[in-house]
Amino acid sequence: MIEEMKLVCRAWTLLCLVAHGRVFAGDATGSTRQTVSSPDGRLELAFESDAHGMRWSLSRDGRTLVRPSRLGVLFAAANPPEEGSERLAEMKIAAVRRGTSDTTWKTTLSRRGTIRDRHNEMTVELVEAEPRGARVEPGSAHAEKTPRRLNLVFRAYDEGVAFRYVFPRQEAFDGFVLKNELTEWNFGDGTSAWVAPYETGGADAPPEGQFSGEYVRLALAALDPGRFVGQPVLVEAGTASLALCEASLSNWAGLYYRAAGNGKPGLRASLAKLPPSPAAPENVSVIACTPAQSPWRVTLVGDDGVDLLRKNDVLLSLNPPPDPAFDFSFVKPGVTSWDWWVESNNSLSTGLTLKLVDFAAEMGWPYHTIDGGWFGFARRPNHGPNVPLEPRKGFDLERIVAHAKERNVGIWVWIHWMQIESIGLEETFARLSKWGVVGVKADFVERLDQEMVNWCEKLFRTAAKYRIMVNLHGSFNPIGGERTWPNLITREAICGNEMNIFKTVTTPGHCAVLPFTRFLTGPADFTPGSFANVFSKDFTPQIEKGHRYGDETDRCPNWAEEMGTRAHALAQCVQFDSPLTTLCDWPERYRGAAGIEVLRSLPTTWRDTRPLEGRCGEYYAVLRESFGGCFYYAATTVKPRDLELSLDFLGDGAWKMIAYVDDRKRTPLDAKAVLRLERTVRKGEKVRFELCPEGGAVALFVDERSSGR
Repeated sequence: MIEEMKLVCRAWTLLCLVAHGRVFAGDATGSTRQTVSSPDGRLELAFESDAHGMRWSLSRDGRTLVRPSRLGVLFAAANPPEEGSERLAEMKIAAVRRGTSDTTWKTTLSRRGTIRDRHNEMTVELVEAEPRGARVEPGSAHAEKTPRRLNLVFRAYDEGVAFRYVFPRQEAFDGFVLKNELTEWNFGDGTSAWVAPYETGGADAPPEGQFSGEYVRLALAALDPGRFVGQPVLVEAGTASLALCEASLSNWAGLYYRAAGNGKPGLRASLAKLPPSPAAPENVSVIACTPAQSPWRVTLVGDDGVDLLRKNDVLLSLNPPPDPAFDFSFVKPGVTSWDWWVESNNSLSTGLTLKLVDFAAEMGWPYHTIDGGWFGFARRPNHGPNVPLEPRKGFDLERIVAHAKERNVGIWVWIHWMQIESIGLEETFARLSKWGVVGVKADFVERLDQEMVNWCEKLFRTAAKYRIMVNLHGSFNPIGGERTWPNLITREAICGNEMNIFKTVTTPGHCAVLPFTRFLTGPADFTPGSFANVFSKDFTPQIEKGHRYGDETDRCPNWAEEMGTRAHALAQCVQFDSPLTTLCDWPERYRGAAGIEVLRSLPTTWRDTRPLEGRCGEYYAVLRESFGGCFYYAATTVKPRDLELSLDFLGDGAWKMIAYVDDRKRTPLDAKAVLRLERTVRKGEKVRFELCPEGGAVALFVDERSSGR
């Protein structure tokens, strides 16, 4: 079983605030305040509703973190095709239900093998004070006004809080067209945040394809109200850090953030818009029948950015477990070799692919990924659609798959999502299954609207039916959905090593931001591990060196490079979460190179992960325990730094430490230079690592009584 549910304690209590039909709520100007606290009592989420609307706030240890902030939704006009918008009128509390839950579940596909889901829950049932819903009896032209109902479900964890809008099934409100949410997050003066701003695409939606942006730190009050911000947002609120994101996105529009405006340090929700069509009027986000529910609006709370990384399992727990109708035992994590990065597949061929498959087998990697270029036109292929999904002339996929199977290597293939759609999901996966392909890299999924969210879920479901894994590229951020669909083994939504071909952006400074932002929300296909290491000052994007992207006649050896030292590159292979880890370089640069032993049989999922220390944009150090009982330490930095690791985590007896770290004498002159250390260590000792600028360190600890990883 990929996931095993184990009930530790589950106790639900019901507090119904309805007696003899009387609605418990304040008067027209008063308010009824309801609260729910985390199990440890430190966090308190408060909700109130009155004639001025619904609001929520959050405090920790009595100190306000989120000031009273608006809640609500904005519907399209009640009687289309009328223009305009409609909000729910004053909502009064009809009932409050409370409960507690404490469960654990297990996985072999994440950063921890056992995840605890412990929270207190409060469901607030609300009803309109003034009936606005229209109930029409069959055969009657008369519409009777009926109050509409809305539930707000709040959960408080020790790690943070989450809430969602729930629209119960109701006769007078059997469906709705939603224009936007009115949810807000208001913070105190002087609050700063790390955000990924998108280019302005219009008043209501950003342009497509901006899920691989850079993060910048700024004062929230200075955020341009015209800009959209992606997930997550890392908020620095004095003595606490908060991470804003969503979880359990299904049959809904994805979430962006926008500045609160008026110079206030806050954010407001902005949902992605459906493509205009006869079925979806312009500027509409969600079309749904009741019952329906929004994704969870999540606020993780920690002492700092490192503490948040200890708490992000909440995002997985907020998603439903896998559908028991599917057997996900076919999903296996591991490293994949790759053909595209070095020279963007200009020389893709059967021979090159066989060579890379053999190297994957040599390294103990279970997969090889064939990127764009394997199907389509005889020469440089079309990315699709409108071309046959068949291997291009001269590319022998059948031979490759057969050879790979003999070497215990599974084959992944790249396909544009529009190619999959034009052929059809069933036909695409039936064909891939027949060919023996184990995974598909579905690319250019550059939308976050409800239609695309639903298409992706159909993609995962159909792939699971044919026992095929998915790497979702050009996609929106993870929202914990890999719990529900374990075959969604990774996704992109990151400014990773691919960008080194085109521009100078994936710097060590950028990489020092990613653990605290993008990787906070889940795995990412960063494609780390190049051994063509250079310092930022010496870096030139590949295309600026004369590389002709997409030109099969280009045979110039202008191969891609990675910024940072060799030890920095090795450490990222351990730091960056991705159950399918795509290592970007080729055998010519790996074989015989210093540090290659770190990459042999490299684990990509972990029994335990312990973020140790760091600061967003500066440095990060993490300790991981493999399912084989070994420990991996990995650290990266922008500026020179000495780090100390206490070996209290080791078991008794002697352990062998193999470490690769910057060489303070040689590395400043050559980014590829790395120092190898090997010695016997014991529990309780301390190890010191000296990191150079744009440098790193990685160490493997193996019990000398065993040799497994």
